[in-house]
Amino acid sequence: MEGLDRKNEIQIIEIRGELKLLVQQLQTLKNNDLYHLQKSVEGIQKVLWAVGFLVLGQLGIAIRAALWG
Repeated sequence: MEGLDRKNEIQIIEIRGELKLLVQQLQTLKNNDLYHLQKSVEGIQKVLWAVGFLVLGQLGIAIRAALWG
């Protein structure tokens, strides 16, 4: 019986270590990878705004040319 208790204790310690490792990996993912993804999305948004303004400017020029020749 004592051998089984000792074996269970060792397995519990291993599981706790694995859980700590998983928590650490989740924290790394949350703090590091999501930060970089957010920065990438912000960069894409800036490019989309710039393209939108360029298209709006070209549309304004086309309307002006159509109205005043």
